[in-house]
Amino acid sequence: MIRLRYALALCLVAACAVAEHDLARLERSFWLNASLASPTLGYWGANFPKPQRPTDAEITNAARILTRDAAANRLYLIYHHELPLEAVHELLLSWRKACPPEAELVPTLVLRMYDKKQTPVFAADELVSLCDFFKSQLHVRHIAVYDVYAKRDQRAELALLAKHFPRGLLRVGLQPGEPLTGPFVAGVADTWSGFCHGRTNDDWRSPGFGAETLRKWIAARNSGTAPVAWDLVTVAWDYSATKRGEYPGYDDANKNLPLPAGRNQLAAAAILAAAAPGKLAGFSSDLLILQLNSASAAHDGTRGAFYETLKQGRSYDGFYAGPWREIMVIYQSLRAGHRPPVK
Repeated sequence: MIRLRYALALCLVAACAVAEHDLARLERSFWLNASLASPTLGYWGANFPKPQRPTDAEITNAARILTRDAAANRLYLIYHHELPLEAVHELLLSWRKACPPEAELVPTLVLRMYDKKQTPVFAADELVSLCDFFKSQLHVRHIAVYDVYAKRDQRAELALLAKHFPRGLLRVGLQPGEPLTGPFVAGVADTWSGFCHGRTNDDWRSPGFGAETLRKWIAARNSGTAPVAWDLVTVAWDYSATKRGEYPGYDDANKNLPLPAGRNQLAAAAILAAAAPGKLAGFSSDLLILQLNSASAAHDGTRGAFYETLKQGRSYDGFYAGPWREIMVIYQSLRAGHRPPVK
């Protein structure tokens, strides 16, 4: 009887948490490269060729897929100096024209490269110029910093950005256990290891596997001061190397598999049930990792990679199409003010 009462109490708490979330107003975002090019120049180093700027028609195609079909209400458009500043001005204005007014665009900057020296991507005067453009011509409320490494020393750059956007600086790629503190006012949490841990969904729900990890992360963020959006995942690690889907010890774009069917739906339901109202910003999804893994010759190859399908304005039906479509359904349900389905 005690166990039954406890279970009923948990169900009641979960139901109340879901009821208090304004589902239609939750963040439904993606993060991707504004240039629709795989990151090299200004990301891994300074000696890579410049990518070709997408045409306005290609940006229109991508915006239609992401905001109409995939129901996004926010796009984090990553810029890492792969194009000159003047070119990115035109590029972002093209994104703004292509997206519906209700879709928020958040310019998202990579401040440090991922080379051994962690070279700064922008000079101080370039950051000032970008911030002036973001405010005066793009008219954005928020900008973001993208980094998948925790606690890198970016204090000087952050102070400069916070001066221009004192209540509008966001953090994309927030790592588990990494505090979300000033100058950031909200963030997007990386969930990869919590979502991937488990070959089957029964494995994922087992003690010590991904679902338990995710619940611990949510509880920790509930005690924080800033709202967090949680990353929905398309690309999982390689399950062939372990018995029950434990981490294989490597991240290999040639071997990484799609996230198991239904995993995003289960995780979204768990997040809605456990996240405290006011601490849940919503959901996001990393399309950069989808691009990099789909572009592998072992999967879709360069011509079939995700960004190419966006530019062509066609539905992605490649190697990772299953979890991608699942995320689309989750976003479409939230846009309609409904709880996402759980299979």
